[in-house]
Amino acid sequence: MTDLIEHSMMKDNLIAARVIARERVACDVVSLRLASGEANAELPAFEAGAHIDLHLRDGLVRKYSLCSDPSERAFYEIAVKREPASRGGSVFVHDEIRVGDILSIGKPENYFPLASDGSGAVLLAAGIGITPLLAMAHTLKRAGRAFEFHYFVRSFDDAAYARTLQEQLVQVSTLHVGLTPELTRETLAEIVRRMSSQEHLYFCGPAPFMDAADAIACAHLPAHQIHCERFSAATGDVAGERTFEIQLARSQRVLTVSPDKSITDVLYEYGVPIETSCEAGICGACRTTVLDGTPDHRDDFLSAADKARNDCIMPCVSRCKTERLVLDI
Repeated sequence: MTDLIEHSMMKDNLIAARVIARERVACDVVSLRLASGEANAELPAFEAGAHIDLHLRDGLVRKYSLCSDPSERAFYEIAVKREPASRGGSVFVHDEIRVGDILSIGKPENYFPLASDGSGAVLLAAGIGITPLLAMAHTLKRAGRAFEFHYFVRSFDDAAYARTLQEQLVQVSTLHVGLTPELTRETLAEIVRRMSSQEHLYFCGPAPFMDAADAIACAHLPAHQIHCERFSAATGDVAGERTFEIQLARSQRVLTVSPDKSITDVLYEYGVPIETSCEAGICGACRTTVLDGTPDHRDDFLSAADKARNDCIMPCVSRCKTERLVLDI
């Protein structure tokens, strides 16, 4: 693959990073170690829970959690699951990126930090959701803070970083393999019920796991003890959704959004360019101006004031309360 950038530091605070290692860490997950494109240079510091934007070809940008120990400044490590329904990000990482390639990345950002009060922690991960929690585990262990780490996977082959858990975190980690959804919920409930009033809960994983963990956590813990990060939008009742239209103001095209599709899904299908990244309503990359109609806001990015104005929308997750939305596209 040809180099995607030519200079070690680019405009807009992007960083040139060289791929120094690539490893398959689960049956459908590869890890990449990224060092600075400048010889012997350290990468910017980050805290556990942070992510970077990985800039791929044709303007494609994807966010990936940093799973390496934050005390390590020589490299960043990310892990990427190959998604069957990928729109290009995970497929590109798996099929195109090789050791020696130069990639453009953003500086670390953190929407999922550890509590700074020295409290104990319970970490719950499922599937690729292990990535931000692995960095948390390294930080908690180094700080001598009490914690336990529970990792839920379908099979041993699906357990990313199982060797790290077994070799570095064996005293605090438990691997839950092949549990049914019902047994997973029962296990999550048991773990949460055991928590003390001084412990904080952190969880990350696929949407069904997140929905279950969130419901259980909210039933047993105060809000300030609950911390999570979603890689995808919360699951919803498709049967309860309604069809609506979007009008693209610049071209006057009118497109139909069915109950089982997002606005960005429809835009992709019709070849309408729009910047996206998280596709879970948390990053703000797809923010779009609304010229008419009333959005049904379902994101976790816009403030209450932003949502009250109804002059913009996160089309990756939000929908429409009226028959039509007119978008400044």
